[in-house]
Order: sequence, then structure tokens, then C-alpha cells
Amino acid sequence: MLSEREPDVPVTSRSAQAAATRRQIIETAQRLFTAHGYQSTSLQAIANDMGLTKAAVYYHFRTKAQILKAALDAPVEEMTALLDELAGMTSRQERLEAYAVGWVDFLVRNRELGTMLLHDPEMRAASIYAESDGRRRRVLRVLFGNSPTPAERMAYVMCVWMLEGLGELSDLSDDDLRVTLLLTVRSLLAMPGDAKAGEA
Repeated sequence: MLSEREPDVPVTSRSAQAAATRRQIIETAQRLFTAHGYQSTSLQAIANDMGLTKAAVYYHFRTKAQILKAALDAPVEEMTALLDELAGMTSRQERLEAYAVGWVDFLVRNRELGTMLLHDPEMRAASIYAESDGRRRRVLRVLFGNSPTPAERMAYVMCVWMLEGLGELSDLSDDDLRVTLLLTVRSLLAMPGDAKAGEA
């Protein structure tokens, strides 16, 4: 006997719908944060832009800070994965090269975040730009060993600050931005080679 379920009706679980709505809230909030600033973007504004009630947004996120944290979770996880990869490399030069390429790829993928940081001090304070001391110490140890020199410490800090400076390069295409950033990172880390090396 055939099932009485209507044919061609997609079956979507409530959890999948909730996850999709949550992603849409995060994406909408990021766009509004970039356009209007974190302080000027309310939960109501996010709801209005999505055609939802404020209660619908509130169901997923109680505060804007929670939305911002959720938006930054993926970039933080991405950088943690890169750091884990670097930690498994025995060659210092290999680690520096992998960090340069990985960090630049990250910057290009997340260039909108740089625009938000440039124009919004509150977002800057809440972002991965405001690294924890533990993460900073681990990156320095992985890149330069247990006793990084002052110049090495400053080189790493300057690389991190590049995230905020992305807003100044908003006129560049992704390809041109990548070449420019690779030149800068390699120069900061005192790495030889031209900007196109290691792009494969």
C-alpha cells in the first residue's frame, strides 16, 4: 500500500530550519554592522531587514553581543585549525611560509570583517583582533620558538593589525589584495621570495 504522504514535498526538520534562520540572522547582522555600525544596529533593525518579528530574532539570540560572537566563531576556529597545522611542522621556514599563506588567505576571505573593524571600535574590541594572551603566546611559540625576539613579536603584532587595515584596501580585487598582503606579511616576517611563491 502506498504511503499517503504527498509526493515531492521536501521534509525539513525544525532543527534544520532553525539553523538556517540562525545563519541568516548572522549574515544580516554582519551586513548591517558594516553599513551602520555595531552600536547603531538594533535587534529590531535586524528583524525588520529580514521581515521577522523581534521575538523571532530574540529566540535565537538574546543580545547583539551573542550575534557578534557567533559571527566570529567560524574565523576563530579557522585560525585555530591553521595554528594546529603549523604546530606539526618541524621546519621554521615551512611554518613561516604556511602562516603567511594561511593568514593572507584568511584575510582575503574575511575582508568584510576588516571593514567593520576599521569603522567600529566596539567590534574591534570584541573581535579576534583582540586576541587572548594565551593564543598570542601560542602563535609566537609556534612561529618563532620559546624565546621570540622583540622584532619577531612586533612582526606578529603587525600581521594581526593587518586585519583592521583591510578597509583601506577595499578598492582592490581579491587577487590583487592577496598579492599585496603576501608581500607585506613576508616582509614583516623577513621571508625571502616573491609574492607569488607558494600560491599553488
